[in-house]
Amino acid sequence: MKPHFLRQSILTKTLMIISVLIIFIFSSCNKEEIKIDDNNETAMNDNYYVKYVISSSYPRIFSNWSVTTPQGNYTKNNYQTRHWEETYGPVKKGFNCKVQVENGEPTVAIYVAKNQEPFALKTTRTGQSASYIIDF
Repeated sequence: MKPHFLRQSILTKTLMIISVLIIFIFSSCNKEEIKIDDNNETAMNDNYYVKYVISSSYPRIFSNWSVTTPQGNYTKNNYQTRHWEETYGPVKKGFNCKVQVENGEPTVAIYVAKNQEPFALKTTRTGQSASYIIDF
């Protein structure tokens, strides 16, 4: 009978040591580092869309404006209007959204949407220019 109890005692101690080692190994993982890596990977795959809105109140008009797009600048010359809006994308985080108006002082609004989320107003100004760098 002694050998049976001896074997059972050794087996119990071995299982306890293995259990303690497993708990120690899993508790030593830095969960924040894993989360940061996941966030960076997600951020690299995010797509953003930019909506520019330029408008003037009646009877004012504006003309000759330029906005940044993923393909470069979009410029509209020799066209007078009270309202213009357009959406561009996808662009990546860090994209510099810029509006420049030569004639007039309209209200300029820049909206940004991330992936499938709704557009959010990021900046609005009355004047000839506005800009916003996508940073979320």
